[in-house]
Amino acid sequence: MSLIGIMGGTFNPIHDGHIKIAQAAYEQFHLDEVWFMPNHLPAYKNNYDIISGELRLEMVSLAIKDIPYFKSSDFEIKKKGKTYTYKTMEELALQYPQHSFCFIMGADSLMTFDKWMYPEIILQYANILVAVRDNQGISEIKTQISYLSNLYKKDVFHLILSDKISCSSSNIRKKLRENDLSHLITANDLMISHDVYKFIKDRKLYMH
Repeated sequence: MSLIGIMGGTFNPIHDGHIKIAQAAYEQFHLDEVWFMPNHLPAYKNNYDIISGELRLEMVSLAIKDIPYFKSSDFEIKKKGKTYTYKTMEELALQYPQHSFCFIMGADSLMTFDKWMYPEIILQYANILVAVRDNQGISEIKTQISYLSNLYKKDVFHLILSDKISCSSSNIRKKLRENDLSHLITANDLMISHDVYKFIKDRKLYMH
């Protein structure tokens, strides 16, 4: 049975931080593959600034094309309406009985996990791997892991240890709106691949 990491998110756009987290999860938890799965319409985000799923999936494919154990997946973006993680994990388990799954999330998502739609169903089908952007707040995250483990009576929450990650999609979009494009590749805190940068620039994405 293969162990698959599900890297969900809007990827609006995908950046170096996403790649670092996925690589750390792959190495530390001995995953066979990581599937990058852009949302169609995420249920818990304001969607006004999110470009089409097809464009986000293209950027994901460009960003991971040289890493053979990273795969892009249209599993969620081909669906209509809002997407919920519990439903995705339920459907993945049915469609791929030959795999077991880990769901990769950020620490901010972990802090609200018990408010998600049917979190107990997610935990039926996946271990939860939690990425930390920097070393701050690790004690708070460990406390939350302990709380959730007790709440759901499952020892399935695990920390991903990775290098400091300071870039974010929202900062990248801000720089694009300000036409400060050079920083996207040269600055350590706003890193995207050259292929993704060219894709965004050629299509003038996020620049309005």
